[in-house]
Formats: sequence, structure tokens, C-alpha cells
Amino acid sequence: MNPPVLLVERTGPVVVATLNRPDKGNALNTAMVEAIGDLVDQIDASRAGDDSARALVITGAGQKAFSAGADVRDLDGIDATTARRQMRRGQAVFDALEALPVAVIAAVNGFALGGGLELAMAADIRIASATAKLGQPEINLGNIPGWGGTQRLPRLVGVGKATELILTGELLTAHDALAIGLVNHVSDDALKTALDFADRIAQRNPVAVRAAKQAIHLGLAAGPAVGLVVEADGVAACCETEAQRAAVRAFLDRKK
Repeated sequence: MNPPVLLVERTGPVVVATLNRPDKGNALNTAMVEAIGDLVDQIDASRAGDDSARALVITGAGQKAFSAGADVRDLDGIDATTARRQMRRGQAVFDALEALPVAVIAAVNGFALGGGLELAMAADIRIASATAKLGQPEINLGNIPGWGGTQRLPRLVGVGKATELILTGELLTAHDALAIGLVNHVSDDALKTALDFADRIAQRNPVAVRAAKQAIHLGLAAGPAVGLVVEADGVAACCETEAQRAAVRAFLDRKK
């Protein structure tokens, strides 16, 4: 029996998902993309419960790779219709991951290439190990990023640098990625640092976390006019929660 391609564990409010194809560089095949999609659906469906997850950490099995990218064997000899279907499915899964109403943190513990980097970019925060390498090398296989790289990379690092990385296939060290804003932090223990962030955010008002993500993403997608409306709606929703009211009272009591 083959091992599961995605290992899922939960500690308190934090879910840890581990890409589990270490002998293949944790390459993203169809089964793994579907497993990620199923997990995202489960977390999203359970968000209203008292025991709902508050954060998701994604990492890769082994010491060498977060994910070396899409499994190239899935692209060997396929026609345009199949390729388009595969890309649209991966895009849908990564979009759903990005839209999760909880914090999503990528612990980039090694190579994050092609689809692997696209997966990491769908997270809210990226923590890279000091030895990680990141890039979009699809151009070296006569292709382009297909799971959101042409859209998310420019938003993170700017159009000019993103275009350079996509057209050259250049790989970045973790510290170079940090310098251009592709990752948030570089750590000797990416998973531990990611879990620390997840634990911290999991203690925050979940309505505020969800509202902040919605305002950020909708503002980027539709412009600041829309984003500001969503932001105001988010503040209104937070003010209806006991978590916000208790925090305000505690703050005023400290001031007294």
C-alpha cells in the first residue's frame, strides 16, 4: 500500500500538512493537488465550529525539498486540452487555499520550484530555511508557470523582478528571496518558526483574521475602493464579537 501523499496532523488549533513524496522531491502530482484541495475544503467547512482550525502550516517531508514543483511526468506528451484542465484545477485549489479564512503559513524547508513556489505563494506567510532555493524554472522546460505564478509573483516582488525570474528561470537563495520580499523570514528551523507564527495567530480573534485576509485580497483583486468597503465591513463584524469587546475592556482597564 502506498503511503499517503499528504500527511495531516493537528495540534490544538493548528493543522500541519506535510507534502509526502520525499523520494520525488515532494513533486506535486494530481493526487497531491487533490489531497490539498480536500484538506482546504475540510478546514473551510469546519470553520463555524467551536473546535475549528485557526491556522494551517504546509511543509515538505525530508530535508531537501518543500516541493520541487509539478510532477513533470504529468506533463509528458499531454495535449492542450488536458494541460489547460490540469492548470485550471491547480489554480482553483491554490485560490481556495489563499482564500481560507485562517492563517496559512508555508515552511519552505528546501527547494520550492515551479508549482512548489506557486503553492508557497498561495500562503499568507512564507518562512524559508537558510538552505532553501526558490524559483520559477518552467522556462527551462519550454513553458511558463501555470498555477498562479504569473499573477502572485509580481504582486509579491514587483513586475520587473517577477518578469526577470520567470523569463530566465533563475533560482534564488533564501536570503535573496528575503531581500525582495518573496519570503517573510529566513530561519534555521523553518517549521518551528512557522509553527510559532501559527500558534501566535491562532490566539487572535478568528473573525479579525478572516476579515483582514478578505480586505487584503479583495483590495488587491478589485482595487482600493472595494478593499476599503470590505475593510469597514470587517471592522463592523469584529465589533460584534466578544473577543473584540473583551480586548478593548482589558486595554482600558490597563490604562486605568
